[in-house]
Amino acid sequence: MKISFLLNWYLNPYHAPIIVAKEMGFYSERNIDLAIIEPTNPSDVTHLIGQGDIPLGLKAMVHCYAARGRGFKVKSIGTLLDEPPTGLIALKHKNINHITDIKGKRIGYVGEFGKVMVDNLASEAGLTPNDYTTVRTGMDAAHALINDKVDAAIGLSCFQQVEIQEQGFESTMLRIDEAAHLGCCCFCSILFITHEKFIKTHPDLLSEFMRATLAGLQVTREDPEKALSCLFAVKPGLDTPLYKKIFYHTLPYFSRDLLNVERDWRKVGKYAQKLGIIAQENDFKECFTHAFAPVDLCPV
Repeated sequence: MKISFLLNWYLNPYHAPIIVAKEMGFYSERNIDLAIIEPTNPSDVTHLIGQGDIPLGLKAMVHCYAARGRGFKVKSIGTLLDEPPTGLIALKHKNINHITDIKGKRIGYVGEFGKVMVDNLASEAGLTPNDYTTVRTGMDAAHALINDKVDAAIGLSCFQQVEIQEQGFESTMLRIDEAAHLGCCCFCSILFITHEKFIKTHPDLLSEFMRATLAGLQVTREDPEKALSCLFAVKPGLDTPLYKKIFYHTLPYFSRDLLNVERDWRKVGKYAQKLGIIAQENDFKECFTHAFAPVDLCPV
């Protein structure tokens, strides 16, 4: 069966397990013909999956809550990237070490909820929206920082911060989870999401998809060079020292078992309510399912 799969961003090293599973035939062995799609706008992902236009894709946990808050019946069936460190990245000479240091600065964000997070942290630190300027940088925060289009921008330590350092710049990161007292970067964990209708109509297919994906994940963790060769075969433009470094910085954050983490869903639900992304705390157990997790194939 051919299935469309929508990435959360352009194809990059943290999508390696999916590419490995496709290139090594793990999906086709289970009669899945996976058509991988790169979005032109990452903010479209939950809408397209929430409307049932595309059956499967990737998105961060906080966006899943936001989608459900807007009436989209999206549900996570597993975790790809677990708690990648996320925060406000800045070149070191900008001296942004505390949220109050953004006063008078230009702050970059990817999508709408990044701005919501910045505004919330600033407000709790006693700043007003007039004290700083927010700039939507989209997917290219590193370029915006290096070219002085913004003074700080939301990004991942294993991605945008690596991009900056690879070009010879010293940088700092003000972690959002620490500033918001969350205790982890679970809000930015990258999840496999689908629509509740697709779960009802294609449960066997989803089980096979997750088993094939786990096989790709295990190869990625156990044989990183093999994973890179699969990735470069699909997208030769990634075969650079920069993307190799990003891959190895990302490797520790790949989930070991694809399971959703209930503790993280509970934390992010409370955070989403605090941010005003959802009107009230949802029953977090409605947001995900363990039904398709291939636990029998996971390492003990």
